[in-house]
Amino acid sequence: MIFPLWTSLWKTNPRPIMLAFRDGCVIFQNMSTAPDRLPLTRVLAFASVGMPLAAIGLPMAVFVAPMYAEQLGLGTTMVGLIFMILRFWDLGTDPVMGWLVDTRPTKRGRVKHWLVASVPVLMIGAFFMFMPMGETVSPAYLVVWLIVFWLGFTMLQTPHQSWVPMITTAYDERSRLFMWREIVSTLTLLSLLIIPTLLAINFGIDRRGQVMVMGVILLIVLPATIALAVFFVPDAPPKEDEPKMGFSWEAIKVAFRNPNMVRVLMVEVLVGIAIAGTGGTFLFAAQWGFGVTAYAPVILMAFFVAGFASMPFWIWLSKRTEKHIAFVGTAVWSIATYMIYLPMSAAGGGLAPLLFAAIVSGLGYGTPFILARSMVADIIEAEEAKTGENRSGMYYSLMSGAYKTGASFAIGIPYILLGAWVGFDPSGENSPEVARGVMLVFVGVPVVAYALAAIIMRNYKLTRDAQAANAAKLAEQAPQ
Repeated sequence: MIFPLWTSLWKTNPRPIMLAFRDGCVIFQNMSTAPDRLPLTRVLAFASVGMPLAAIGLPMAVFVAPMYAEQLGLGTTMVGLIFMILRFWDLGTDPVMGWLVDTRPTKRGRVKHWLVASVPVLMIGAFFMFMPMGETVSPAYLVVWLIVFWLGFTMLQTPHQSWVPMITTAYDERSRLFMWREIVSTLTLLSLLIIPTLLAINFGIDRRGQVMVMGVILLIVLPATIALAVFFVPDAPPKEDEPKMGFSWEAIKVAFRNPNMVRVLMVEVLVGIAIAGTGGTFLFAAQWGFGVTAYAPVILMAFFVAGFASMPFWIWLSKRTEKHIAFVGTAVWSIATYMIYLPMSAAGGGLAPLLFAAIVSGLGYGTPFILARSMVADIIEAEEAKTGENRSGMYYSLMSGAYKTGASFAIGIPYILLGAWVGFDPSGENSPEVARGVMLVFVGVPVVAYALAAIIMRNYKLTRDAQAANAAKLAEQAPQ
């Protein structure tokens, strides 16, 4: 059933829209769009899942971990150790999830049933993580519910990322998909940063109450956005003559023998350290390095707004050059601008200097994620052109594991350094020397991570021309 809708869903896209029902999905198509350019509705439906992903990532690093350290009595060292060690739980669950995506499709598709299955697991974990009972909790409480929570997160993130190579074969469209997901994530981050500030300033609600509100938001947006993606984004089932894939150690070995994939995995770990490390220590740096407390979430919001605003520029640069060149550009920018925090803090800090530093350093935020994930889609396509197997689930599970490893180090390393080396007490008084140590940790961890990422990525080999050749080869192999 196909019929045209002579209307526009957005004022910025006033073109004829065709509504079609195909493969059990509602598909909006722009009738004047180039064949390889995805309809905006499909892109936005895919990107909407960035809302629950952002509602997990930011609060866990910026609010939940400090809440367990400060208000629930576990301390920075214990929380850092638990977060770091349990993120390695994902090194087991991510490959299993990737294997399931690759080898357990249904007659209706490869991805959607896994997204739906993630909802109840993630909601249960979120409830207990964001809404703990009692004045304090034991380390065992945090361990158990963090395991459940990360399992649900893996069940959502890995299939969602694995979807991209199946949605489009176009080099720049893959970046567009991830860019829009990052834009949606950033808008979600802004909302989650505004809410705690309003609650603290207008109602005096402490961090624990703020985290509870974030948990409620997550419980609402998770099923809603999964429904959007399932309804509006097509998920092609395997072809009738397509051989059934099984688990293959050889395929994993091939991935780790691929120098492009190894580079992307390494920088994913490093970017995870840089970004999650920034989020996990920002409130401490704002309070003890700049003397800013109530408005710190708003300033962190400015950091994300700057990243949001700069994404189109970096993606434009990747279109004019190569993805890895734009990646190195964002890393170098971040290295230079993170250093600004140190002299401004030493000069006395304050609201305006912190805001300025957050804006300029934020211009490099977000884009490395977009480019790295888009590169993996190209790598998957290159391997499929060579072997005939599309193992997107496995490859994106490796990416998820790499990022989570970086994120675990980003909570573990700074928190352990703050507690064991600097002597920082998040709920007590700290000397000027300790405050300087807080700033060194806050700046040093991401600067080192970005520097290593730029060095690793500079010799990346899978270029635009190579990707076009792989896409053409797959098109020739496709049945007519």
